[in-house]
Amino acid sequence: MQSLTRNILSLVIGLILTLNLSSPTVYSMSKTPDLESNLDFSEIEPVEMPADYPTELLEFYNKNIDSRSYIVVDQETEKILAQGSATTPYPIASMTKVISTYLILDAIDQGELKMDDKITIPKEIVDGISHNPELSNVGLEEDVEYPVKDLIYAVMIESANDATSALMWKIYGSEQAGVEAMINKLAEWNITDVALYSTSGAPNLDVPESFWMPGSNDTHQNMMSAADLALATKHIIEEKPFILDIARTKDYIFMEGTAQERPLYNMNQLLEGGTYARQGVTGLKSGFTNSAGKCFVATGSQDGRNYIAIAMGVFEEAYSSYWEIEILLDGLLDYPDLYQKDLPTITKEVVVQEETSIEATEESEIEEQTLTNHRDNPITNFMRGIFNFFKK
Repeated sequence: MQSLTRNILSLVIGLILTLNLSSPTVYSMSKTPDLESNLDFSEIEPVEMPADYPTELLEFYNKNIDSRSYIVVDQETEKILAQGSATTPYPIASMTKVISTYLILDAIDQGELKMDDKITIPKEIVDGISHNPELSNVGLEEDVEYPVKDLIYAVMIESANDATSALMWKIYGSEQAGVEAMINKLAEWNITDVALYSTSGAPNLDVPESFWMPGSNDTHQNMMSAADLALATKHIIEEKPFILDIARTKDYIFMEGTAQERPLYNMNQLLEGGTYARQGVTGLKSGFTNSAGKCFVATGSQDGRNYIAIAMGVFEEAYSSYWEIEILLDGLLDYPDLYQKDLPTITKEVVVQEETSIEATEESEIEEQTLTNHRDNPITNFMRGIFNFFKK
């Protein structure tokens, strides 16, 4: 049924393009990389799969995968079981929040914060993020005390940008200091080919200029490769396994018993009861901006092995990053012993990395990225209606 629906939707999209009813701005979103940033991403070497990699599996992915970048990794061995443009950095949107959540949970482990602590929200966050309809939020208010635990669940389940900044500001004092901490943590894991500008994944375009990293502009947004995000995810779920408990939670009552009470519902459609429910899935996090496309980093087990699977850059309105994860994992079902082959890995060589500092960033020139906002347009709304019809 999914295959039939997908074919019908592809036909509809083709007819629309033939009739020239589409908005050019939507289809200017491309799978080709935009590598302009403060880092020279162009020198990153692509992954080369071995000559004996299953040809049928490669053909299956080439035919069925629509993500501009993807990877599946055997968690224990760090071997790459499947990949496409996996070392090219692309926008990661709200998948950023797994890194933020790691640091938040670490602050709790270090005794700097407690789950039952209550914090008030800075006016800058309320005015600059909570009131922004372009961002996913839980609508934090001034003069209200919010439990740390509720905010953490809002970050991972609701993908709340306001809750993310509120927690990171509580720990580090500002958005910029929080981003700096994230960059330094990634460097500890030898992940350095990154560009981070916000703690939540929100592009500079959607937040006040006072939130921006020094020297950045309204074109900048968080970027990582699928391979590096997979390596970071391995550290995160192994060092802070409680994040998986949060990620598996189907629903949560935010601010229970208060005037701000509201239910939070997990958006992960791979979990039991979801549209693309799959046995063994344990998490983890979605992401979306018009430049990032629809993205998802999944964790779980299959054939007795733990995996990390990432799909980045799904731009067709009718397609889903959850669907892409299903295709990736389905393809591997016939190759349960693939991890035993001599495959490339996401393992990073140890490098000497100076800590990033706001002062150092101010002294360096950050090149501009050309990124276009395609939030709302007729073709997107039309395709959304078609997609919702077929989901019924």
